[in-house]
Amino acid sequence: MKTMTTLTNIADVLNGGKCILILPHIHPDGDTIGSSLALLLALKKIGKKATILVEDEVPSSLDFLPLEYIYHELPQDVCPDVIVAVDSSDLDRLGTRADYLKHAARTINIDHHITNVQFAEYNHIDVKAAATGEIIYELLQKMNIAIDKEIATCIYCALSTDTGSFKYDNTTAKTHRVTADLLEYGLDLNEITVRLYQNKPYEKLKLLGEVLNTLELHYAGKLSILSVTQDMIEKVKADPTDADGLVEFARDIEGVEAAVLLKELSPAEIKVGLRSKYKVDVSKVAADFGGGGHRKASGCTLQGSIQEAGKQIIKAFKFLER
Repeated sequence: MKTMTTLTNIADVLNGGKCILILPHIHPDGDTIGSSLALLLALKKIGKKATILVEDEVPSSLDFLPLEYIYHELPQDVCPDVIVAVDSSDLDRLGTRADYLKHAARTINIDHHITNVQFAEYNHIDVKAAATGEIIYELLQKMNIAIDKEIATCIYCALSTDTGSFKYDNTTAKTHRVTADLLEYGLDLNEITVRLYQNKPYEKLKLLGEVLNTLELHYAGKLSILSVTQDMIEKVKADPTDADGLVEFARDIEGVEAAVLLKELSPAEIKVGLRSKYKVDVSKVAADFGGGGHRKASGCTLQGSIQEAGKQIIKAFKFLER
């Protein structure tokens, strides 16, 4: 039976497991990777066999983390009796790896998204947490596993990236208290900051130049839209992940309340990134298209051309006409 459960219950399940498979969400970001690695490192400290399995490439900005523990194919000697989904609101966010949950003796779902559908046997969803990393920190305390510098770095990465370097209003007093404790482990903040925010590939800036030329403003400047096509990416020899974060340039325009990045995955599939400021809740727009996320940062995927996707998104923000 699928139920909401406490971290104490989840700690008991993890303590009783022998081989634990950890699943970050597709198109991984700093929270899902940082949280997954922190959990893996902690489980290894208490003698558990733990493995992280991903479907997509991990962003290069995270390669200062111990990514050697992450696999793209499940090793043959891994037969998990416990599977943990990290930072995933539903099974679609796990991609093809969702099938593994059908065969595990125990399944756990740890997340902070309000749209979470509680798809596991054991579900702990804390929508007040700024990041899933904040929940992992609390879980390790429940399990009496000592945090070290490497684990602290992973959790800090999760918190920093999901709060926009502590700028978003999902940042709470608790977030800062957790961060203060993590800093006691001697984190190299300069290295983390540079790698996460100040180390952009040259090709990303070239791509930005192309993308800014697509800027559209709608509803008296309250909605901004940027588009990135496969042709643009190929033209500047960028990596597809170089488009990540470009939506923030559209959001930061004076007068804009909501911003959109349309990213062409294929001629008939468009990834939509949504950001907002002030009171606009973009998670509701994402949910209308089968996506999800947070009030000020959400996403979804649309079928059709990038032009068709743009028309649908503009219509979805009609409430900005007020």
